[in-house]
Parts: sequence; C-alpha cells; structure tokens
Amino acid sequence: MLKLKKYPALFVLLIAGIFTVIFAYATLNLFQMSMANIRFLREFGWTAIMEGGLIQLLKIIVSATIAMASYIGFKICESELVNRYHNWQGK
Repeated sequence: MLKLKKYPALFVLLIAGIFTVIFAYATLNLFQMSMANIRFLREFGWTAIMEGGLIQLLKIIVSATIAMASYIGFKICESELVNRYHNWQGK
C-alpha cells in the first residue's frame, strides 16, 4: 500500500494529475462505443461474434475498469491533499 503521507504535496498532486489523464483517456467515447457494440451484437448476432464483437466488448469492459481504478486513485490523492490542507489551516 502506497503511503501518501510520506510524499510531498506536489508529488501527490502530480500523481492525481496522472490519474486524471488516465481516466480521461480510458473514458473517451466509452459510452458511445459500448452502446454501438451492444447494438452491433444484438443486430448481427453470430456474425458479429465471429467478427470480433465480443473481443471489442471485453476491451470496453477493461477500459471501464481502468477508468474506475484511475478515478479511485484520483479521489484517494484528492482526499490526502484536502486533509493536508485542513491540517495546515489548523482545522
């Protein structure tokens, strides 16, 4: 487990920024792609499966999982930075 308290605030902010970029890249057109893939599978059935529709659906699911993990990572970094700010303010 990464102990964020031992790292400087700027480093934690940099990590949060990296998580944000990963989240943005992973979610780019994710909803539109998933709806199109489901429509493709439903409309063409077995032919769609033979053309790689299920593999594309698995890639969409992996992308969504990566997006969720990066969002959670960002929220952890955000929480740490907010706690540091509150401690600095003396609250």
